[in-house]
Amino acid sequence: MEMVWSVLAGICVALLFSLAIFIHEFGHFLAARWLGLQVDAFSIGFGPSIWKRTVNGIEYKIGCVPFGGYVALPQLDPSGMEKVQGETHGEGKGEARKLPDIPPWKRIVVAFAGPSGNVVLAILLAYVIFFAPGVKTGVVDTRIGAVAEDSEAWKAGVRAGDRILTVNGKKVSTWIDLQVEYQLAGESGAATFGIQQENGGGRVVVLPFQTNNFAELRVLSGVYPETLCLVSSVLPGSPAAASGLRTNDVIQAANGVPVRGAYHFSSIIRENGGVPVLLTVKRGKALKQFSVTPVYDQAAGRHLIGIVWKDGTERVKAWMMYRNPWRQLEWDSMSVVRVLQALIMPDSKGERKAVAKNVGGPVAIVIGLYHTVRGGMMDALGFLRMICVNLAILNLLPFPVLDGGHIIFALYEVITRRKPHPKVVSVLVNAFAVLLIGLMLLLFYSDIVKQVKYTKAVRAFEREAGEEAARTSSATNGLLKP
Repeated sequence: MEMVWSVLAGICVALLFSLAIFIHEFGHFLAARWLGLQVDAFSIGFGPSIWKRTVNGIEYKIGCVPFGGYVALPQLDPSGMEKVQGETHGEGKGEARKLPDIPPWKRIVVAFAGPSGNVVLAILLAYVIFFAPGVKTGVVDTRIGAVAEDSEAWKAGVRAGDRILTVNGKKVSTWIDLQVEYQLAGESGAATFGIQQENGGGRVVVLPFQTNNFAELRVLSGVYPETLCLVSSVLPGSPAAASGLRTNDVIQAANGVPVRGAYHFSSIIRENGGVPVLLTVKRGKALKQFSVTPVYDQAAGRHLIGIVWKDGTERVKAWMMYRNPWRQLEWDSMSVVRVLQALIMPDSKGERKAVAKNVGGPVAIVIGLYHTVRGGMMDALGFLRMICVNLAILNLLPFPVLDGGHIIFALYEVITRRKPHPKVVSVLVNAFAVLLIGLMLLLFYSDIVKQVKYTKAVRAFEREAGEEAARTSSATNGLLKP
């Protein structure tokens, strides 16, 4: 059954990604037909065709590599896509054709129509998510819920209740914004955090970089955001079970102290020792109170009450942060702009290298889409919306072969009242076609390497977790004793 679901998810990924490509190329196609341009081919996918048919002189095809596509428009792009695709289209393939010239405004409209198609699809998807019942969205604020006492942040004076306002001078309003800026913080070896303290004061803290064992990404070690403390399960026979706690209860306070998250609650239990704790719990819409006495376990080395908790952050994803369609579309757009700004005009040394290290290519996108499909269709549509926004913005970059390059050539003709020299255009198109192909190959290789490292790290973590579970199993057994 797992294999069946994997195959179905794979088919869904191909269809969704192809939809993003199709709507982009369909935008070019409709505009070109409307304005009377010659259309030689409409292809979804690259490589040898698995299906094709010629209708009214236009070759429609589906390539064997579904992650891409193009519309062959010889009056707009005489050879650019042929360089990328590696084949020619139209009557008299390989022979020079005399086609009527088209005014630059038509070329601008046709070039702009592709990204516009992605924007339209992104808006439609955003509204589908908005109107669909039961869709889970949400953000994690930059307010700190807990700080490990052995962390660098604790030594620097960071405490629960503080709120992080800036990272290296960049304003952040969500924990995802914080993580993005932390990854782009350059090569100084540390990041600077602007913090608003709970008492109203402000301070600046410099914390050294630390990385995790999975994707070698930087992590703000020992600092946890303010989140929920949701009871995921209650161990039978444990103090929590005896007190009356149930699954899906949300612990809101302990001994009158507001609980800022699961990690904060764990620290309260640890500090309180074996003294009874009065818990304020939200169950449905009602507030209830329960008294629970933690039990110390030698194997675990700490006091436990016998619950498994969740903090709710597993539901928070960059592409499903806001229910409001325009707020989410704004975040999608500005995240792409932020990465491009770090690449083109970095604020600090190392930003460009950080982007190159963290950016994902086709393989990363496909893997991400696969996991979102397995998580749920609304989640997948949100990810697809984000892909569409990325495609729209990236295709408008002023580089030959891309839509933005065609717009720049047309604008040059409008301003100077003469066409760019054909040889100059040819050299630029050839150079950027080679650069584009090389970049895609590099990203493909980089994605594979990252995935292999990530898989190895996950397996190592699972082995260590299994060993730790075996060592602490007596903790659970102790809680189950009467």
